[in-house]
Amino acid sequence: MLITRVVTAAVLLPLAVGGIMYLPTAAVTAIFAVLMTIGAWEWSRLLGWRRPLARSGYTLIFIIIALVLARRNPGVVNMASTGGGLQLLACFWWLVAVYWLFRFPRGWGASIGRPLIGAGIGLLVLGAALSAVAAIHAHGRGAWLLLFFFMLIWGADSGAYFCGRGFGRHKLAPRISPGKTREGAAGGVATTLIVAAIGGSLLGYKGGQWVGFIVLGGWIAGISMVGDLTLSMFKRYAEVKDSGTLFPGHGGLLDRLDSTLAAAPWFALGLLWLG
Repeated sequence: MLITRVVTAAVLLPLAVGGIMYLPTAAVTAIFAVLMTIGAWEWSRLLGWRRPLARSGYTLIFIIIALVLARRNPGVVNMASTGGGLQLLACFWWLVAVYWLFRFPRGWGASIGRPLIGAGIGLLVLGAALSAVAAIHAHGRGAWLLLFFFMLIWGADSGAYFCGRGFGRHKLAPRISPGKTREGAAGGVATTLIVAAIGGSLLGYKGGQWVGFIVLGGWIAGISMVGDLTLSMFKRYAEVKDSGTLFPGHGGLLDRLDSTLAAAPWFALGLLWLG
């Protein structure tokens, strides 16, 4: 399983980095929109929908939302814009999700587990992530910022995985994801802080901005884990192991981008905070 994961990552990583660095914002946005459309198809499965017509209809609704978001010029990150408002709403949802991490599964079936409520949440987080990625890449140093954003995510994921395997003793959220440990979470945050410190220096941040970028990196690590665990709650309630089978050894698209869904709007907000 580990070898399959490594091979898959080795193939996809250069493609992702090359696309971020060398493609224009419109192309990056279009590619990410396609990925989020696949994510919408997978999300419909987490709602318990099995009929192709229902899943196709849900995916079509997301495509319409993506087209509406694409009508505006992403420009520099602007939380007052339509997409920015969506990002703010998504940030609020991810804070609410923290509450459910402590409560799950009590009350889930009567609230978040209802298909229409879960469907609305899916459209929100997928649309907000698309808007945030477009806005980040359109920033003055957008390609580098988006690259370092994903490096923060990859740092948190890799740090948590290897520290969890090597030192994990205490379960982080046994009712949601029994394999995750507190030691792994700590390792993920520590790795991300190191990546943020290096990235902040390379991006030219100094003094308070450099410290702020490190703080933002720590927050991104934490909220990315919230995204991971939140998708696990949806999967557990839907009684499925993975969101899909798109990537060998990695599961579906949402299994790989769950952290991005949660962290992208917060990173866009963080760029405003840094100035």
